[in-house]
Amino acid sequence: MRLAETPIGRRVSGAAWLTGVLPELALLSVVGMWASTFIVTKAVFAEISPLAFAFARFGLITPLAFGVLALRGRGAARARYWSIRRADLARFAVAGFTGYTLYQLGFMLGLDRTSPFSSSLLISLVPLFGMLILAFGGERTPSKAWLGIAIALAGVLLFLLEKRGSGGGTVLGDALSLGASVTFAAYGIVNRPLVRDYPPETYSAYTVLAGSIPLLLITTPAAFDQDWGAISALGWLAIAYMVIFPVYLAYMLWNWAIARRGITVATSASLLVPVVSGALSALIFAEGFGTIKLLGAALALTGLIVLRLWR
Repeated sequence: MRLAETPIGRRVSGAAWLTGVLPELALLSVVGMWASTFIVTKAVFAEISPLAFAFARFGLITPLAFGVLALRGRGAARARYWSIRRADLARFAVAGFTGYTLYQLGFMLGLDRTSPFSSSLLISLVPLFGMLILAFGGERTPSKAWLGIAIALAGVLLFLLEKRGSGGGTVLGDALSLGASVTFAAYGIVNRPLVRDYPPETYSAYTVLAGSIPLLLITTPAAFDQDWGAISALGWLAIAYMVIFPVYLAYMLWNWAIARRGITVATSASLLVPVVSGALSALIFAEGFGTIKLLGAALALTGLIVLRLWR
């Protein structure tokens, strides 16, 4: 009897299959965490200002990141986890500034001024902006990719025009959300060599540190103005959730999946985020969805799917 036909063989085969799909499972987990981000954050803004919320999150997440690094980088593993090459310092700084400072400011301030579905849809354009950044950087972009970009941009324009007529959100809120998408696309590209060369705990801790320093400086005045004693227990629970899951854990899973499936496959998972967050927004905030709004969103996602199929 061959090993594959035995119970042991079946267990080995099942374990191998599970190992093979772990990157996809990681990406689906990230989708769930990022979709919930728009709902939880929008709800907690009733108790805390966006910038004070950012201060609280990253005031907690930075020591958390280095705490995890300290646990992993003990004893003989210390040099491997704590050491970074001097030549990579600039890349760590740029990755932290784009992926944490600029992205979080655009996300927080944009979501405060628009709906969860609008914010999630516009931020899901990361693959589109990633393609444009690579194209402007000299990478050859075939005509099929430009077709996907054109469809996605047409959908976004239609979506935003319908929103202007319905009064859903503000121009500034949508612009900030688009800016967050651009900066996160840049983060994914800048971060690729770090993901390849360093353990997840290492590049996560140092990029968080690089992004948190300017972010905390910017948000300190709002933190002083915030009445922290007025925040409910549910509000603090939301802050704790946002510290651990959508930022630190999700970023680690995201970068781990990029290292194994590539940036295009990983960013394609973001297509599911507006779908899930839109459903949650309709359920929790009773957000309305007109025909033109849905058509524009569908076109935007179709353009991203064309980009994904081309890749």
